[in-house]
Amino acid sequence: MERKSNQYIVVGEKRANPYKKEDDTGRSTLNGIQNAFRNVLFAGIFICLLLSVLASCSTTNAIPDGEHLYTGMKTTQYSNYEKNNHFPSVQEELDLVLATTPNGSLFGSPSLKSPFPIGLWIWNAFSPDTTGFGRWMTRAFGSQPVLMSHVAPDLHVTVGENLLDKRGYFNGKITYKEVPQSHPKKMKMQYFVDMGHLWTIDSLQYTNFPPEADSLIRSDSANAVIHNGDPFDVATLEGERQRITTLFRDNGYYYYQNNDASYLADTTLVPGKAIMRLQMADSVSDKSIRKWRIGEITINLQRNFLEELHNQRKTRNFTINYNGSRSPLRTRVLSNDLQMRRGDLYSLEKYQESLEKINATGLFTSTNFTFAPHDSTDTCSILDMTLDAIFDKPYDFYVEAYGRGKTTGKYGPELVVGLTKRNAFRGGELLNIRLHGAYEWITNRSDDDEMAGVNDYEYGAEASLQFPRIVNPFQVPPRIRRARIRRKREEALARGETPLAPKPRRKYFETPMTTLSASVNVLNRSRYFKRHVVSGELAYSWMPNERNSFIFKPLSLSYEYMHSVTDRFLTLINDIPYLEVSMADQFIPKASLQYTYQSPMNYANPIRWWTTVSEASNVLSAGYAAFGEKWSERNKTMFKNPFAQFVKLETNFTKLWTLSSKTSIAAHVNGGVIWAYGNSSFAPYSEQFFVGGANSIRAFNVREIGPGKYIPEFSTRSYVEQTGEVKIQMNLEYRPHLIGNLYGAAFLDAGNVWTLHNDDGRPGSQFKFNNFFKELAFGTGVGLRYDLGFFMVRVDWGVGLHVPYETGKSGFYNIDRFRDAQALHFAIGMPF
Repeated sequence: MERKSNQYIVVGEKRANPYKKEDDTGRSTLNGIQNAFRNVLFAGIFICLLLSVLASCSTTNAIPDGEHLYTGMKTTQYSNYEKNNHFPSVQEELDLVLATTPNGSLFGSPSLKSPFPIGLWIWNAFSPDTTGFGRWMTRAFGSQPVLMSHVAPDLHVTVGENLLDKRGYFNGKITYKEVPQSHPKKMKMQYFVDMGHLWTIDSLQYTNFPPEADSLIRSDSANAVIHNGDPFDVATLEGERQRITTLFRDNGYYYYQNNDASYLADTTLVPGKAIMRLQMADSVSDKSIRKWRIGEITINLQRNFLEELHNQRKTRNFTINYNGSRSPLRTRVLSNDLQMRRGDLYSLEKYQESLEKINATGLFTSTNFTFAPHDSTDTCSILDMTLDAIFDKPYDFYVEAYGRGKTTGKYGPELVVGLTKRNAFRGGELLNIRLHGAYEWITNRSDDDEMAGVNDYEYGAEASLQFPRIVNPFQVPPRIRRARIRRKREEALARGETPLAPKPRRKYFETPMTTLSASVNVLNRSRYFKRHVVSGELAYSWMPNERNSFIFKPLSLSYEYMHSVTDRFLTLINDIPYLEVSMADQFIPKASLQYTYQSPMNYANPIRWWTTVSEASNVLSAGYAAFGEKWSERNKTMFKNPFAQFVKLETNFTKLWTLSSKTSIAAHVNGGVIWAYGNSSFAPYSEQFFVGGANSIRAFNVREIGPGKYIPEFSTRSYVEQTGEVKIQMNLEYRPHLIGNLYGAAFLDAGNVWTLHNDDGRPGSQFKFNNFFKELAFGTGVGLRYDLGFFMVRVDWGVGLHVPYETGKSGFYNIDRFRDAQALHFAIGMPF
């Protein structure tokens, strides 16, 4: 019953258990630890000796006479600049232009070096050696010295001054000097930047545009990139010119290009400022200033490149070319994804949206749109559109392997095998079948010595079918709906009335999805139980715009039952009575709605807030009530088995404050409550809350805190005892940029879980508003994050500050021993 995560591995020292007794097993464990420590000590001594030998190697004995080894940059000095929002970004860009990394650079820094430049040592030691071994060592492990002659400071100065010109510092000057070091063959470099006056834009006018295009520019003036007084920045000027191009192409001007207009600047009228004009060229062709509409639409569905297509099907909107007895893709899928129709004004935005939606289906390896005039006449304003789409492989087979580690001292492998079928029923559907299995060994890390060496296992299967649309069985089919609209239109014309315009198609920011899934899972907890979980779900997800998204699950049905239990588990139930109900055989028919709001992508200080509301069995209980059963009556059944009844609310809020382009502060609040009533006295165990771990209170491992002031007697039982029906969690994190792709973190976490009602088996676990702040666990710590581009790798070292239970120490810091107040977490992605 222990939740797992494939996203992180938790490594940390468990809290000392005051109830644990020492025995022979404990002494043997101590001997093992001593042996391991001795081995680590010997390894450390060997490594130190090796490093000492390498350190004795010279880093300059291979440097030619008259040359110097470049050892890094001193901090660049900036002077004569105005403090404004423009300068920091220019400084950051200029630092990159002037930088040259030395041998042994740390994280790509031009000034920080490793004290052990092993690659340079190896190069100096083996490059004079002409033997095969020497050449191999130099090629495989050596690092060629970076010489001052390779630094080319004059080139850096030229590039840097060009950058200053482009960013508006026309009078900027860059100089440099070589800084000798104590070693005569080593040298550093330092640059000096005189920024000078920042030129700004006095005004901007748009001239020589046709009247219709000029009106379009004026109507969109609120979105202008350039404003009076902005820095004379080439990137900003190009951004405004690109805005005009995008505006025109979104409104039918298909052939209009950026270079159809150019800037003229007058810097003589106002000192230090430029009067700007964006002027359309006189030589612009008639096609560029003409609006174009969509004509014939042709779609070529190919299995491979250069495949000749022999069959054709024509619809109201487009023509499909394909091979085979029938089209490999239903017309509805193409109709939903193509945002342009015959007769529509050409729109760059609709073209890009069509391309994104078609690529998002995952059906094609490549897609290409081409547009061509319908005829060769000078007055033609019709564009024929052709889409060439090449299908991807229909099947994917994958195998995944994981290593699992848990706070209860369990470790083991996990294997996942899956098969994916694209376009399963010619409607863009995605069929996924997944098998998984895991095995765990309980090690001597457990404080229950009788459990050492006992093995657990888990296996199961999942299947899901995803539709790229909202599947509504109660919706009128499109064919019948079109017939009704046509009939109403004919009736209106017969009465001499103007037919009502048809409702526009509902638009979504992303293609809506309908997902059907089913799974079966078997969990064996040695010496406790073997439990089966069977579940099925129907889910709808959609995004009406970039800020709002919804996930609605009208039906999520699961059945949990115990296949077998042990005497040890029966004893555990006697000690913890609530487990008998929360882990009993039961149905959980559930419905839920999740709403997510996130700020637009261009916000400097964005927020993200999601809330999920779910309920179980209320409709079923209402049905019983309609036939005379009392709402509060217990032991009602579904298919001769009891069912859970509850309402659950969970919310997450994250706020980000941007301090600089790569440094920020993040705040996070998470809260939840689940209330069981009617047919249930306790919420199902799988629905309850817990804290701790890499994404929660990082000073503690998963399920190591709570509920309330309660602490279990044995840590091996924490995964069943330390859950609750109320959760409060708060996080504050400072995320500075360190060097290159390396980021730091300093955080403060707080939170706990509680029970809603008094639990005699877990004293002190009940939530009371007057006491909840005193019962929060607090932790702090630091971390590192390395950005690999496609994901972030992070390590967090958490240190406990306060635990809610009694430890024998008074005051806020009540941790008994410092070594018991630490946890180390490795994870993928940000914690919130």
